[in-house]
Amino acid sequence: MKKRIVVLLMALVLAVGLIGCKDTLQSIVHKASGTSDEVQEEDTTRWADQTSDPLIIQGIADSSAKFATATADGCLYAVFNGIWSRQTSYFTVPSGTLSIMGCGTAEGTQRFKVAVWKKVDGGAEYVADSTYYIHTDGTDYRCTISGLDPAAQYRVTISYDSSKYYLYGLLKVEGIG
Repeated sequence: MKKRIVVLLMALVLAVGLIGCKDTLQSIVHKASGTSDEVQEEDTTRWADQTSDPLIIQGIADSSAKFATATADGCLYAVFNGIWSRQTSYFTVPSGTLSIMGCGTAEGTQRFKVAVWKKVDGGAEYVADSTYYIHTDGTDYRCTISGLDPAAQYRVTISYDSSKYYLYGLLKVEGIG
């Protein structure tokens, strides 16, 4: 009887040990075969497209200003030097579509983002799916945001996710009223 209990206890200890090793063994098998049980999160980052169109800023007297904007010919122009985030003043979008062109550089990040906000009673409301990321490699990028209400007022925010470094660049928002 004692032998049976000892054998049973040993089998139980072995089973518990194998269960504990299961994850390790499974990890080794996955690495060897190049598979995984882990679910990868889908990257939903929306990147602006690189463009060969030159980004020319109009109406801004001091291009070295911390943040300056000007409007001309249905466009809003902005320069930013050493910022973390800024927002433009409100404007309308008569056609319902904005084209945003931007370029920038930064000390410690590889991207910045632009997003559109709609003016509502008591503040501003984010426009769904309006955030685009722009690489900070000094190249010109463009994105288009459509489906906007021609009767509403909007603004654009420029920002990036760091409070340690600063962002420098240019922005052109086409299609404003």
